Amino acid sequence: MKRILAIAFILALAGGYWFMQNRDRFFPKPVATEVAPQRWQVGTGQPAPAIPSLPNATMAETGSNATAGNATAEGNGTRPAFPADEIVRHDFVEDLSGYLVGRYLPGGTKKNPGPEGRFDLNVKSVNIRYGVDFNGLNVDPADTLGARKVVFSHVLKEPVLDFLHAAYTPLFLDSLERALQSTTYSLPSGQMAVVSEAQRKEMLTLLAARLKTIGKTVASLARTDSIRLLVTKYLEDMENVSQAHLAFWNLHGQEASISAKNEASARIKTTIQTREISRQRLLQAIVSASNPQGMDASELIYLAQWVYRRSLEDPNGMGSLAKAGELLVRTAEAVHERSLEPQPEVEQMITDNGTQSVGQ
Repeated sequence: MKRILAIAFILALAGGYWFMQNRDRFFPKPVATEVAPQRWQVGTGQPAPAIPSLPNATMAETGSNATAGNATAEGNGTRPAFPADEIVRHDFVEDLSGYLVGRYLPGGTKKNPGPEGRFDLNVKSVNIRYGVDFNGLNVDPADTLGARKVVFSHVLKEPVLDFLHAAYTPLFLDSLERALQSTTYSLPSGQMAVVSEAQRKEMLTLLAARLKTIGKTVASLARTDSIRLLVTKYLEDMENVSQAHLAFWNLHGQEASISAKNEASARIKTTIQTREISRQRLLQAIVSASNPQGMDASELIYLAQWVYRRSLEDPNGMGSLAKAGELLVRTAEAVHERSLEPQPEVEQMITDNGTQSVGQ
């Protein structure tokens, strides 16, 4: 019995020694690898697990293939591979970033001689650009209504929203930097100038404030049922004004009496007054709910109508729309944090169609 115990003890010692010598094969140590300037990826050297796909979202590396998508413009390093969505392509992020940078007017330039820069962004122009032209969106632009339905039915789902925010925020930040580094402005003298570091920080700060306001407003509008009721009343009153004008002009083609024309004219005035009362009530409700900063009345009314149309398309989708607004606020916070950092070196982007993008 003692011999058996002695043999077992010796085997245990030998096994422990062998395990200590080979433990790295079973438990590899994490290694931090610099995949781009100031970007590090921690790995163990083992094959990475597959990323589970989300409903209606396709994750794919950018570029014509994985190697091209990960190579830098100089070919001497690697860059993060950003997952891609099947509808909202990387081209959309690049186009949006260039568009936003183009809305920034630095101070002391030909278009803005004043000392301070300003950010000329209107939600209506953005909606027209991506709701009519569909830049960077994988839909049929010839079918405007059908394309909008495809985009909203796909994007306004919480899993897809989470994916887009997590996957595209880093891409968005880098795309903004690329656009800023490739943009020039005309000085009053006619000479061209690049964006300075101070102007870069100013642009990102202004953009962050703008995105935060829009996000908070959208979230508030989506959560407040009473505001959508006020939008309904406002739209009805707008229609009444149109009908009153139509009735008045129809009288000119008829042998109407003066009293009939006066009555039609009075109706126009009454409907206009009623519409303005509805408009003011709607504005007061929006301001009370979201306290928007830097948005004028026409933008707030337009945004309220936009949210209202989404509620008609999907009455149960207001929770997802509110989340979209919240995620936009978080994106704004990320933009603000980037504004506090020095300008990074960014690489050329290999877009979805295999071309290099350097912003506008």
